[in-house]
Amino acid sequence: MGSLCRWFSLVCLLLLGVGWVSPASPAGSSLEMAERVFSPAVQLTSTPEAVAQQRLEAIAQAMESIRLCNRPNCRYRDISVEVRPVSGTETDPSVEYEGTINAIIDRPSGTLDKAHYRLQFRQGHWQLLGGEEVSDVSSFFFEGDTYEVFSAYSNRSRKEKLADAHSSLRVGYRELYYRVLDQGQER
Repeated sequence: MGSLCRWFSLVCLLLLGVGWVSPASPAGSSLEMAERVFSPAVQLTSTPEAVAQQRLEAIAQAMESIRLCNRPNCRYRDISVEVRPVSGTETDPSVEYEGTINAIIDRPSGTLDKAHYRLQFRQGHWQLLGGEEVSDVSSFFFEGDTYEVFSAYSNRSRKEKLADAHSSLRVGYRELYYRVLDQGQER
């Protein structure tokens, strides 16, 4: 019974503070104050940069489900995103933002594998431009739908298209390019 009385008195106190403001206050202030008190998480900013940030974070969240090898824990982790406003480029004035996604790739390796991807936000969609994935035995560099691999096991590099790549090519960029995105374009 004591906790019920304390809860009831707290509600009354809030109603007194929020509901019955002085007549000198603006008419909408009690409603605005109630919104701030009762739902602070609902008030999201919807600036264009915040929207671009949220959409890039959604892409990063989808990356968490990608398996990069046959082991269940072979996934992206510690994914971070960054969005920077730009005022177009010389070749494409429609570019609004540049973004990066950085992650650790958790797979059997002697060192931590790292991934870094570059994107541009133009005409309301993210476009994957390129990136790199570095491990203890190989380095992959990506530009659009082309990749180049440098391996510790050979002194030559190999450059190919992602679509022509062998099905055994298990790199995060390929999964991001085709599964999360639609050929590098945000769905």
